[in-house]
Amino acid sequence: MKIAVLNIGNELLNGTTNNTNLVAIGQELVKLGIPPILQIAINDTKEDIQNVLKFIENQNIDVIICSGGLGSTTDDITAETFADYFKLTLYTNENVIEHIKNIIGSNKTLSFYNKKQAIVPEGATILTNKNGTAPGIRFFASNKTIFLLPGPTSELKPMLIEKVIPHVNSLCKNKIFFESVYTAGIAESEIQRIVTENIPESNDLYVAYRTEPGCCEISFSSPFHKLVLNSANKLKAILGTAVLKDGCKNVVEDVLLRLKEQKLSLGTAESCTGGMISLKITDIPGASAVFKGSVIAYSNEIKERLLNVKKLTLEKYGTVSAECALEMAEGCCSTLDTTASIAVTGIAGPSGGIPEKPVGLVFIAVKIKDKTAVISYNIKGDRTRIRTIASIHYALNELRKLLITF
Repeated sequence: MKIAVLNIGNELLNGTTNNTNLVAIGQELVKLGIPPILQIAINDTKEDIQNVLKFIENQNIDVIICSGGLGSTTDDITAETFADYFKLTLYTNENVIEHIKNIIGSNKTLSFYNKKQAIVPEGATILTNKNGTAPGIRFFASNKTIFLLPGPTSELKPMLIEKVIPHVNSLCKNKIFFESVYTAGIAESEIQRIVTENIPESNDLYVAYRTEPGCCEISFSSPFHKLVLNSANKLKAILGTAVLKDGCKNVVEDVLLRLKEQKLSLGTAESCTGGMISLKITDIPGASAVFKGSVIAYSNEIKERLLNVKKLTLEKYGTVSAECALEMAEGCCSTLDTTASIAVTGIAGPSGGIPEKPVGLVFIAVKIKDKTAVISYNIKGDRTRIRTIASIHYALNELRKLLITF
């Protein structure tokens, strides 16, 4: 099966918006073992869109997944442009009208621009948008299955996972099975070496890798279910504790689940990361079951006053030290009345480093009841990378490692 991804929007070409839709679509298709063979980002003009469709016509494409241009403004012309190109009749779908009323308020009068989103090609299947007003649209034309999806990734991704991917899978001549293994604390290159050395190459097995800070996803896909399961289980057995708990897709979910299972509560004390750890934690629904709060102790005054870091410790060892990190973790548990804590202090740069304590030096302390661990890392990169890696890749994973042994 040949799949093309078409992302529409001037903002994708002028640099004001990252193409996160391509990332979302590509990641889900890779799990099926059918990554797109073509991706094009174009301006939202009728001429540009139709020129690209003419080009795609000559590529023997089976499926087009298009994002963007389904909104209510005058430059949202995707549905009408596709309909014109494939010579489809447009009509106003009353079910979409009702959906729009439910989203914006049934007591409000719909404007022409609101109603514009309900104009769809005849014979198309409407894909309900749970997070917005513009519907997704699926239709068949010119021997192609075509999906038109909303531009905002928060609207596109649920629709993609629930409606698009299952339908694409159903179009495959052979059903594709896939299984993902999620890991933490191990480099993608090392995982790839382990997979290459331990799981035999096969034309029937497709392996894909995806990384994000603190996590790697390894996806196995094949028409043979047993081959997928055996490959995933073998990798899990080799990687051991580097594999996240079942149902967890990142290190934060793993940590929260382990805390809940062990009936522990968590607080964070952050200096150089400035709340990034607590942000990642509170991004997860249900985090309040174990997470109590955070102290952003950027200044020495707050470290002393709220986290009980001794003035002598700061004078003797400095703010960026194992001793300070440990006292921050202990003070966090005391101040927030938690049984577990994470504390981070370091130099995120770009200035402030000295030869003995360079930019990128970070101390992380984790504590569970009377058990503690303090680790230092020298992280390379700019300020954003140092803070991100310290927060997710190291700090949360250090607590995860302590939870495993607790």
